[in-house]
Amino acid sequence: MKVLNKVLSATHLVNFVTLATIGTIGVSTATAADWYAKDNLQPGHDPSMVRFEDGYALMSTNNNLQLWTSEDAYTWKSHGSTVSAIPQWAYQYAPGTEGIWAPDLYYMNGEFRAYYCVSVFGKRSSAIGYTSTTSIMPGTTGYGWKDHGHVFHTTTSDKYNAIDADVVRDTDGNYWMAFGSFGLGIQLIKLDGKTGYQASDDKTIYNIARRTSKASNGAEEGPSLIEHGGQYFLFTAWDICCQQGANIEQTTYKTAYGRADKVTGPYKDRGGADMATGGGTILLERYGRYVGPGGGEAFQDLNRVRFVHHYYDNAGDKYNHIHIRDVVFTEDNWAEMGQPFLGRYLSAEVEHGVLTRGVSGDLVITSSKTASNGEYLAYINTAGTKIRLPMNIMQAGDYLLRYRYANGGEGDATHKVTINGKSQTVTLPPTGSWGTFPEKSIVMIPATLKRGGNFIDIEPLPNGFFSELDRIDFLRVIRDTIPANGFDNGIRVRLTDKDEFAIKDGGYAIFENVVTDSIKSNTVALQVKNATSGKLSIRDGKKNGDVLSDCDLSTAKTAANGWSEVSCSDFKGKGGIKDFYLTASGNSGEVIVGNIMFKSSAVSSSSVAEVSSSSAIPVESSSSAGPVALPAPRAIAPKFSVRVSEGVYSVRFKESGNHRVYLLNSMGQIVSTKNVNGAEVEFRNLPKGRYIVKTLF
Repeated sequence: MKVLNKVLSATHLVNFVTLATIGTIGVSTATAADWYAKDNLQPGHDPSMVRFEDGYALMSTNNNLQLWTSEDAYTWKSHGSTVSAIPQWAYQYAPGTEGIWAPDLYYMNGEFRAYYCVSVFGKRSSAIGYTSTTSIMPGTTGYGWKDHGHVFHTTTSDKYNAIDADVVRDTDGNYWMAFGSFGLGIQLIKLDGKTGYQASDDKTIYNIARRTSKASNGAEEGPSLIEHGGQYFLFTAWDICCQQGANIEQTTYKTAYGRADKVTGPYKDRGGADMATGGGTILLERYGRYVGPGGGEAFQDLNRVRFVHHYYDNAGDKYNHIHIRDVVFTEDNWAEMGQPFLGRYLSAEVEHGVLTRGVSGDLVITSSKTASNGEYLAYINTAGTKIRLPMNIMQAGDYLLRYRYANGGEGDATHKVTINGKSQTVTLPPTGSWGTFPEKSIVMIPATLKRGGNFIDIEPLPNGFFSELDRIDFLRVIRDTIPANGFDNGIRVRLTDKDEFAIKDGGYAIFENVVTDSIKSNTVALQVKNATSGKLSIRDGKKNGDVLSDCDLSTAKTAANGWSEVSCSDFKGKGGIKDFYLTASGNSGEVIVGNIMFKSSAVSSSSVAEVSSSSAIPVESSSSAGPVALPAPRAIAPKFSVRVSEGVYSVRFKESGNHRVYLLNSMGQIVSTKNVNGAEVEFRNLPKGRYIVKTLF
């Protein structure tokens, strides 16, 4: 069925010719590049990442500290090994050492350091050293690695093993290093931040995790520590690693964690068990073709905590690749694991959610060339089955969840979608086939999301009809303001200690999935500080995309609360769903940006009377249970017009026929439905508001 939309405000009538409009769309104008993801299969084992001003650096095991860099954490460039051979000092502490293992990249004391270990597999004669560089990007001033030698070592008689180093900074500015290996637990020592070696004021070796049961065989290694919200999170790898190729089924690696109020512990899991005596909450383990997700490291990105780890692809080459995921924190500051990053921040591939099966045959991860990343979830059928999607959202406000599904049956399927504890029922009409997910096979679900961790739970409401689910995109509904600190990522940008957005010359920030049809005005202004010269531009889709609005910073005028305001050129970007790039050029120093504002609202010449009734909305359909999906379109649409007069919405068709007409509020929620056998229908007794008329035929 074809969906036509006309949006009516309290002051004027707007005809939307695009199908990607605010909350109303059964069809999106998004291109395939917007929603179809593909895993880049970046190689790596025991990976470590660090954020720097122009992107990311990556190292992994057994390649003499090979360096990779990326601007976007998706497309990587190799710069080769940073050392030509194992340093000679290593053989003193680890005779017969077989390679450089498990590097940990960390920025401290004004330089990038790579802590690494040397050892022989299965022995405790191991050592940790480090190498450093002022700049981490090859070809730039300050690039060049210098080895600093021995930091810490163990011998065959020690009850722990000096491998798998990981550095963390506590809230007092002190540095600590965790390490440890299979069968011997995880230890922690204090570092001197200036020298990089073990601190002289605290020589304690703290045991912070150890698996104690006979069944576990002490299988714990690869620690990673990070501070969040004043608490410390310890991630460790459990069970058997590194069996790949023909032996892939022997790999049982997984990721577990605990939390502490002090960096030295105790680290307790979500059930209260101490990790030093066997506790740990499983955060990530095998699912689908993704075997052995572990050996990971948490790191601080610009505005989120992320976790990089390796896994083995059981449906592909059966060897190691890396995933980079958001760590999503609950209101009470527990960690959950988000999506693998496949190039976009406001998207969720449902097969990567936390899957709870009501019966063993539910939630089957299935392949399809038409599904994003080639996979989707089938058999979402049984009560008790649940899909949980933890998501980091950087801008609070109204969103539309673009819900891509397939329903090859003859009746409507229904899902219960719970967002941060608030549930709604979503009806999913037939799409005509199973296992295919064209762009038109979507519904829009309105939601209010908060800044930071958001949790989406999806459950089937079995009624004899079922659906399959591929992907959910989160579309930000912008009417008049985009807070600059709600950006998704970028380069040469940061958040200040006041949570204000800052950008340098040559930098850009990404704001994904902006619903431009909901923007009220073409008049653009920026709130800025420290703006004396140069230009900020809003661009379409990429850092060098078409300019939608230019802002000359030399024209900034003093405004309230320490801000200045810059008037920009008229906005040229209405129509559809776009990624905005805020770019900086010609700036001297760092510019602080507050809000991107669409300031005034023009009145259309085709104005109509304001809806003035305050009566209750008539309930004429089952839409009160939640938003209803709209079927896929046909090629030819009926022509109709809408007029508002004295609180009555009149919908008139050019030709008589059987039509179904929906009236929705501005967030896409159905408030009334009528069947028409003729040429005209009216909606009466409506409260003041902005409504959308949709027709199905």
